[in-house]
Amino acid sequence: MPTDNPSLQDSRNMRARTMAQAATEGLQTRPGGSVSYVSRGRVLIIGGEEAQWLAARVQSPMHAQVLLTAGAEEPGVPATSVGGRPLVLSGYLGAFRTELGEKGRPNYEVLDSDLVVDLSDEAIIDSQIPPPGYWHFGREPADLDAATLAIDGMTGTFEKPRYFAYDPNTCAHARSGQPGCSRCIEACPADAIISIGEQVEVNPNLCQGGGICATVCPTGAMRYAYPGPADTAERVRVMLTAYEEGGGTDPVVMFASAEDAADLPATPPNVLLVPLEELASAGHEIWLAALAWGARCVVLVDGGSVPGKAADALAKQVSYCHALLEGLNVDAAALRLANTQDLAGRCVPVEDLPTAAQFAATGDKRQLAGMALDYLWAQSPQSETAFALPAGAPYGQLAVDEQRCTLCMACTSVCPAKALSAGDETPRLDFYESNCVQCGICASACPEGAIALVPRYLADPEQRRRPVTLNEEPPFCCVQCGKPFATRRVIDNILDKLAGHAMFTSDRARKRLQMCEDCRVVDAVQDTEAMQAGLSVQTNDNAKKGQ
Repeated sequence: MPTDNPSLQDSRNMRARTMAQAATEGLQTRPGGSVSYVSRGRVLIIGGEEAQWLAARVQSPMHAQVLLTAGAEEPGVPATSVGGRPLVLSGYLGAFRTELGEKGRPNYEVLDSDLVVDLSDEAIIDSQIPPPGYWHFGREPADLDAATLAIDGMTGTFEKPRYFAYDPNTCAHARSGQPGCSRCIEACPADAIISIGEQVEVNPNLCQGGGICATVCPTGAMRYAYPGPADTAERVRVMLTAYEEGGGTDPVVMFASAEDAADLPATPPNVLLVPLEELASAGHEIWLAALAWGARCVVLVDGGSVPGKAADALAKQVSYCHALLEGLNVDAAALRLANTQDLAGRCVPVEDLPTAAQFAATGDKRQLAGMALDYLWAQSPQSETAFALPAGAPYGQLAVDEQRCTLCMACTSVCPAKALSAGDETPRLDFYESNCVQCGICASACPEGAIALVPRYLADPEQRRRPVTLNEEPPFCCVQCGKPFATRRVIDNILDKLAGHAMFTSDRARKRLQMCEDCRVVDAVQDTEAMQAGLSVQTNDNAKKGQ
């Protein structure tokens, strides 16, 4: 907003920013639990001569053991030689397990330790965020000094927050053996998330709060818990409200990790800094809500603290958000990634953004994003009702090939977001676009390969929440009692696939395939030929099993 006296407005913005910061001081962050580690000071040092040198200098209450990768053992230092055996290292602070050799063979050996100092050329654990209690150092004197400092005092009980909360009921990872979303697994820089069938599992001892899992999760099943999404959203809303009430103009909301925030240079007086445990822990729903609540720009500052996998996933989320903003006729420059070197040029407010919305903060990811997008769309009357998004975006529709779809409804039974439903008495496939997260489970489950994902955003909230019929056919009625129970295409497929089967060679048996379940059972019991054929097939099957 222009002003005739910039210095006067800067003073007002400075006072308004002070009021905004003061307004958040009373906000509470609800705890999400904690994770405990216990270390008895057992240090395993992996390496050659440097490892023995370092182990000899470890003092009580720490005690060291060397896993020697090269060189001869020195007297007085407990050591085990790798000796060319395969080496597998796993675990975390207080519970590391090093396996040497192969299970079941004489060369197999297990070493347990609380801490691991790895002096190998290449890190044995190559996660971008290694587990607590593991360090990979070089072999120079300065590196060995750093290793000595790292393990100093590492005995006793240690605690950290439990950074995540997971709801398996809304997770779109898999259903009925069909694969779906794996975004959190792919993005986790600590390799703390694995697939366990239809759900994922987060190892709380490996998780170190990167937060990208919550940002990429399309349903909100994975949430950041310290602070929770509702707490972060409320902090942003309160800051923007207080800043406006204090007479501030052109607010820029800046997100940065607490680590990076401490080293940021001075920012213009209209910049409202929101420190986070980790930058990647706040997702597109909070960025969009900030714009709807009156921010003229949202800046995400990465000072180098975001690991590579998380940084790539974060950039992809920003690209999805840019496509959403452009589709809503909002300048995509309203959301920016920045580093500390180009920070000054990234804090320029965007003009012509809508006036501040009044909706409340919520911890429901889809709901908060939906309210923000609905508000931005309502403020942009020239924007399209629907527009395309990049592949992988968490919004979209489904395209169904009516010539291939048999309305078997396999897709409706596996959809984790309740985006698909079957008609009541009419064979019909209905779709609720507001619920679809583009996980792809329906497409994987379709036996006919009739479903394709179409990433897009349907901006009109009324249309988005209204069911759309993707396919519909007249019902096929039982030839015996007249009850509708399938579609003609399903029955034709069954007749075609069972043509030539030993149990369906007679006209009566084939007619039975066109009956409902009840009539089919009654007719089969009354058909002596069918009962004998069934017994013959069962006898042959039993004979094959006995061979």
